Amino acid sequence: MLPVYVTENDVQTILVELTHILAPRPMVHELLLSAITSMHGRLDRVEIYGIRSGTYLCRIVLVHNGKEIRLESRPQDILCLSARIDCPVQIDDELLARNGIPLDRIAGQSEATHKIEEPLAVHDILQKELLSAIDREDYERAAVIRDQLSDLSRSRPDRH
Repeated sequence: MLPVYVTENDVQTILVELTHILAPRPMVHELLLSAITSMHGRLDRVEIYGIRSGTYLCRIVLVHNGKEIRLESRPQDILCLSARIDCPVQIDDELLARNGIPLDRIAGQSEATHKIEEPLAVHDILQKELLSAIDREDYERAAVIRDQLSDLSRSRPDRH
C-alpha cells in the first residue's frame, strides 16, 4: 500500500465518490469527466509515477481518437476520479518498493480488519451529509443519502 496524505476535505470527497452520491453542484473532477465524455474520450487510468520534494507525481491518462493523452494531476484528484468511475490506479513498481507499506504493518491490523472499519467512516460522513441536506431543506439529496445509508446498513448486519 502506498501512503498518500490528503486533507480531511479530500477524504470526505473520496468517500462520497465511493458511495456514488452526486453533490448538488458538480465538483471539479466531475467537470473534467464530463468534458472528457463530451469530447468522445475516456479516462483509461490514473498513474502515480514518481516523487519530488515529498509529493507524489501523478497523471491522468485519457484516450481520445485512439491516442493517449497524459495530464499532470494532484494525488487527491486522481483518487477522486478513480473512485468516481472505478478506473485503475497504476503505481510505478520502483516507487512502490521504496515508499510502500505492507498491509499487515498498517496500524498493526490485517487487511480484513480494514475492510470492516471502512464502512463505519462512510456511514458517519453520510450521516453528517444527511443532516446537512435536511438543514438546507434539500430533500431530494436527503432521500438519496438516506437510501445510501440504508444500503450500507444492509451490507453490515451489526450496524443498525
